Amino acid sequence: IHIIALARALHVSILVEYMDRGEGGATNPHVFPEGSQPRVCLLYRPGHYDILYK
Repeated sequence: IHIIALARALHVSILVEYMDRGEGGATNPHVFPEGSQPRVCLLYRPGHYDILYK
């Protein structure tokens, strides 16, 4: 919910790669708002976010 509010407040699309503590180290991508072209990329690990530079 915080990321949705941030995207709306800054008028920017955000990609969040969610990393859980499961096996394999795979991430689950989510774009806010849905269907938009993200300009900011973040990695969410339990407890905090990191900026991803591409």
